[in-house]
Amino acid sequence: MKKITIISGGSGGLGLAIAELVVKSGKDVLILGRDSEKLTLTARKLNRTSEKADISTLICNIGNETDVRRVGKYLTEHKIVTEYLFNNAGRGLFTKASTSTAAMIDDVFEANLKGMILLTSEILRITPEQEELTIVNIMSTSALYGRDEETIYCAAKWGARGYTEALRIELKGTKRNIIAVYPGGMKTDFWKVPGQNRDISGFMDPSEVAEKIVNTVLFNKGLVVSDLTINRKR
Repeated sequence: MKKITIISGGSGGLGLAIAELVVKSGKDVLILGRDSEKLTLTARKLNRTSEKADISTLICNIGNETDVRRVGKYLTEHKIVTEYLFNNAGRGLFTKASTSTAAMIDDVFEANLKGMILLTSEILRITPEQEELTIVNIMSTSALYGRDEETIYCAAKWGARGYTEALRIELKGTKRNIIAVYPGGMKTDFWKVPGQNRDISGFMDPSEVAEKIVNTVLFNKGLVVSDLTINRKR
């Protein structure tokens, strides 16, 4: 069976930077995203990165169970086994706690928590027990610390952290490896929020963060890294 690396939110920012490094290592990748145009551009860019790796894309809102099931069906029908799953998709929200609405909560939780759970569950369901699977849950340092004007976002990320730690306990002793990644702020479109003008000039380069993650996940044979926190130098 063919083995593949799946990256959610892989058409930009950190996800794309991770995809580029994974492809350079010679591994086949499947990029999941909501925007078909961005996915097409991503595939073209990655195909220029390596002639050895196969690049696939699928439109998928990971917070939508029907979309996620469609990904599982695609993998099963094509006899593809997931070797690495990078749960990278997410969405930010920066607002006062007094302005919270149900729509805001649903939107942030779907992207940062519900989607991670749904996609992970589907990949676990269809991956044969004898096959080794590494699940990389990329969260944020907002999963470690509370921050003002990030109440909903922090709640979603703390939930993702709790899910990750419980998942690790549940899968202990199996061929499933769970890695939690907590990166600090990066220079990506994540911070492009209407009505806000945040200075990100001192934030990290996503390509450098991606290098730390990929080196830890792909090239630490014989070693187990459970948690990785990445911050910029003070």
